[in-house]
Amino acid sequence: MSVYMRQNMEDKKRSQKSKGTQKSDKWKDDIRKLYAGLEKLARLDEFEEDQKIVKKIYADFERFFNGRRKAKQIKIKYRPLFDKDILEGTFTDEHRAISLLQKQEDSPINGDTLLLRAMSMNVESEVGKTTLDQIIKLLIEKCPELIVFPKSNVGYAGITPVHLAILKENVSILESMCNSLEYIHESRLPKEIIQGICAVGPIFQASPMMAGTPLGVAALKFNEDIFKLILSHFASGLDVTNDKGDSIIHSLIKYACVQPDKHNDILTMISYVLQCKFCSDFDDKVKRKYKRQARKLLMLTSKEKLNAMQLAAKRQQFNIFENIMRSEIYHSRESGDGLFNEEVYDITEIETLNIIEEVDENDNEDLKPDHHESILEYIVHQETNTAFRFVDSIPVQDVIREKWKSYKSWFLGWFILHLVFMSLLSVASVYRSKLSGPVSINKKVEFAYIVSEDAFVTVVSVFGLLIGLIYLTMEIAHLLISRFQYRTSKVFMKRFFRHFNTPYSNMIFRIYFSLFSLLLIIDCVLASTEASGSFSGYENYCLIFAVIIGWYLVMFFLQTYRAFSIFTVLIQKAVLDMLKFALVMAFFLVAFSVAMYMIMQGANTVEDDFNHFSTTMLKMLTIMLGLGELGILFEARQPYLAIFVFVLFVLLTTILLLNALIAMMSNSCTDLMNNYGGLVAGKLHCRLQKLSVILFLEGFFPRRLCKEVGIKKKKHRYVNNEWTFNKQRRLWLRSSVHDHNMTETDKKSDQILQAHQTKDIFSLFMQYVNPEKKGKRTKVVELSPSPLYTITLPSRNNESFDITDNDKNVNDDEQNNTLLKSLNIPDDEVIQHS
Repeated sequence: MSVYMRQNMEDKKRSQKSKGTQKSDKWKDDIRKLYAGLEKLARLDEFEEDQKIVKKIYADFERFFNGRRKAKQIKIKYRPLFDKDILEGTFTDEHRAISLLQKQEDSPINGDTLLLRAMSMNVESEVGKTTLDQIIKLLIEKCPELIVFPKSNVGYAGITPVHLAILKENVSILESMCNSLEYIHESRLPKEIIQGICAVGPIFQASPMMAGTPLGVAALKFNEDIFKLILSHFASGLDVTNDKGDSIIHSLIKYACVQPDKHNDILTMISYVLQCKFCSDFDDKVKRKYKRQARKLLMLTSKEKLNAMQLAAKRQQFNIFENIMRSEIYHSRESGDGLFNEEVYDITEIETLNIIEEVDENDNEDLKPDHHESILEYIVHQETNTAFRFVDSIPVQDVIREKWKSYKSWFLGWFILHLVFMSLLSVASVYRSKLSGPVSINKKVEFAYIVSEDAFVTVVSVFGLLIGLIYLTMEIAHLLISRFQYRTSKVFMKRFFRHFNTPYSNMIFRIYFSLFSLLLIIDCVLASTEASGSFSGYENYCLIFAVIIGWYLVMFFLQTYRAFSIFTVLIQKAVLDMLKFALVMAFFLVAFSVAMYMIMQGANTVEDDFNHFSTTMLKMLTIMLGLGELGILFEARQPYLAIFVFVLFVLLTTILLLNALIAMMSNSCTDLMNNYGGLVAGKLHCRLQKLSVILFLEGFFPRRLCKEVGIKKKKHRYVNNEWTFNKQRRLWLRSSVHDHNMTETDKKSDQILQAHQTKDIFSLFMQYVNPEKKGKRTKVVELSPSPLYTITLPSRNNESFDITDNDKNVNDDEQNNTLLKSLNIPDDEVIQHS
């Protein structure tokens, strides 16, 4: 009996399981028919017979979702909507209910849920649009899980119906979603799932979907009403981040890079978010919450370990950078009485040296191993016009000025030492090249001044060996310290060659210093061994190139002087143009040299310029430069062919390529000089090159020798997913006579740009070289600004930071007023310099 009962129970279980499987298969079949109905709805035209089809499609949806069953059974019925068998499967002609004569291919579902497929459809007929809206609202009401269920397709991974509603800016659909989710039980659909949806598909790049989160997509659509709606129902707060760790501010900055034409809208949205303009309808408690989160937005770091200000500088978005820099997180005004303004800037991200917290005064500070990218590093790798704007901003130029004050004496001493050494090396090179007698039959030479025998030559060679070792140690220190973490590319070769396209990068000078040091070391070693007799045949080859590179390195020191800064930039740009020209020229030279070598074989000539291919190439090069004689071409076996090839060579090289080179150089010069116009461009070029030298020096200086700008003070910051009240930051206090809404350089640049818009590059260049040769002048009186008072910033450690302008005379204002009255100059003709 027990065996019979057990068998009976097992049969009942199998029967129930079989019935459940049959129900599940039937539901899946019905769901595929619903997909087929949506496809049919998208292909309908506006005819009367189509209305019956439309009604039948909606009736199928209503029948499936409005069955009179218990809630538990309905929930089980909806589960196949999310099965992989459905989402990764297809629907066929059997589900379309069409005849064999209308046979079509199976249609893949591609991971779309019914709601996602319905919302992504484009229906042209009015009847179809109305029915589609009804179907969408029915799906939202009956199965809220569809609202936040993401697509599983690789290219579109993570996209949900919420994202589509935001992209279409359909407020009514979004409100329906919010109402449906508001009354759903949390056990059925937890808030973590609703607030955690994020699109991660690679196809979303360069579109509003790149933000990933619904709040970020709403921000990138610049729709304030939708932004408020999403913030209230689909986001845990303003500080939501996507899979890359990007906040909505990070996403807006990246979107500004790919969509520069929407720059103004992006600035408006950033201001809307950071100033919490959406909080007007909220109570005070909610306002304080969102304002705290808005502050947090500027402190959040992405997976790239960049906060919003660093990302804006790295992506060359100056206006966004300036807005962030003027926010309350980074800027505060201590006093503003209309005449004197004391402003405090947080320059932690601008400063090149990271902060080491909790260090005793007697301890030595070593470089903090954490990732720290300075904004100053980004600037030297930017385009010229963008770099000008960054380097002219108030906190950046102050940091550069203060650092340069500290390094100027070091750099000047190095410059003098290099000049003295190069002078001695040049004199020693002249002596070492003199021969003691005629060249022997076996072409062996004997020099009159030999290293280790002549005192002066020996001393200079040993001095050169020491200099070479010092320069080589500098480069090794650069590589070992690795103080600067910024990388323009993950690929080493791309990163290396990009330095040559940047006029302010110091990589090319690092290469020159390394070559110079190696040549000096090798020359000293070979010259010493040759003098001892263990090595012979060395004829100062390394010394020849060492002298050339050594004197070229003088440009490295001259770039910090305003009178020479433009020349160093032009030379580096011209070298790049020359390299491109030389590559193309080499192809033409080889081609025509081969042709001319073939033509001139057997020519009745006394000279042997065309007897060898190497001499033929040299001859063609001299002919191209207009230095060769053309009469030899008539001695060819076929002179007309030789002349034709020669004329074609001249047309393509001398006329076309050389003029193209001149045009390229002129264009490069125009770009460098026209940015900010003439003299102001020269000033900013000089500042950028000082910054390049600062980064060069700090690349190998020990930490104790590096200049740290500003003071350290503990501030309230969000770090490592928590708020902390003792995070050390660097603060810089600036005192000025006038407001800094528009700097002196901005005013000058606007005037000069207006004056030079119609001038050619020659006029700009000559004005820069000789600024005193100008046209008609207006009366201009430079007024010395009033003395800057001593300002003290207290801190918890009883430290103080004082700024005192000791170089100004107290009676400057009285002298200026007296001078103005005596000259009777109107106020609008006076330019004041702060």
